[in-house]
Amino acid sequence: MSDFYSVSMLKHGVYRITSAENVFCELLIGSKRAMLIDTGYGFGDLQSVVKKLTGNKPLIIVNTHGHLDHACGNAQFDEYVYISEEDFELCRKHTSEKARRSAVKRAEESGKAGEQACVLPDDFKSEAYISQRADTLLPLNDGVIFFLGGITVHAISTPGHTSGSISFLYEEENWLYVGDATNSCCWLFLRESCGRADYIASLDKLIALNPTKVFRSHVAEPTDVETLHLYKRAAVEADYSKGLPFKSPFAAGEEVRVCAIDGMTMDDFKSPGFAAVVICADF
Repeated sequence: MSDFYSVSMLKHGVYRITSAENVFCELLIGSKRAMLIDTGYGFGDLQSVVKKLTGNKPLIIVNTHGHLDHACGNAQFDEYVYISEEDFELCRKHTSEKARRSAVKRAEESGKAGEQACVLPDDFKSEAYISQRADTLLPLNDGVIFFLGGITVHAISTPGHTSGSISFLYEEENWLYVGDATNSCCWLFLRESCGRADYIASLDKLIALNPTKVFRSHVAEPTDVETLHLYKRAAVEADYSKGLPFKSPFAAGEEVRVCAIDGMTMDDFKSPGFAAVVICADF
């Protein structure tokens, strides 16, 4: 199942790992230790891919937040996983047997429909995957610095998408890894999401870093700080009364709406300059 993953080397010791479900994991390998940022759904043998690249170097694993598409691969590793304590319970819920079973079902249905997202490896064993357990979580606080040996990584609390969302700054290159903390259509309607003020404050914090590249968990190409300004504008201008209906199985029966800048709609999702938030009535 290691062939399930694709690996791109961005520079010596820095990799992006992805697979058919379009979730990117980041691997930074310093002279002393390595860091894996997120573990995806873990449908394939991610551990083998990572170990092949890192060799015998000690591995630090961090989760940007507790959602299943970022944390279900945790169970493949013996190492403890650092994550904000704010997302501990969310992570446990999203890596539970119930959540894993739902993830497999969605993946199987996607495969039958001929979609590219969430297809499974040919030799995937669903019950073995569903029965996996991982509760080896350690709290990760804002401002913690990891020294990997020539690579320095800062943990930055960025609540919004979830209350415990954490972004990571690769200091030497000024590259920013945001997970789902902010993106072109950020989901802020979930029960675990924060309000407008918290999300905008997180964006201000990231903008102040003036990153040269911004890596998001579901987009192949990095963006830049100017895009962060667009994301902030979308949050500031968001007006639920003017938003358009947005369908999501995670809305828990509540009507949620997408609010995009400059009169754009989801038809413009892949257009340059698109920025939106998906919100509930009390955002």
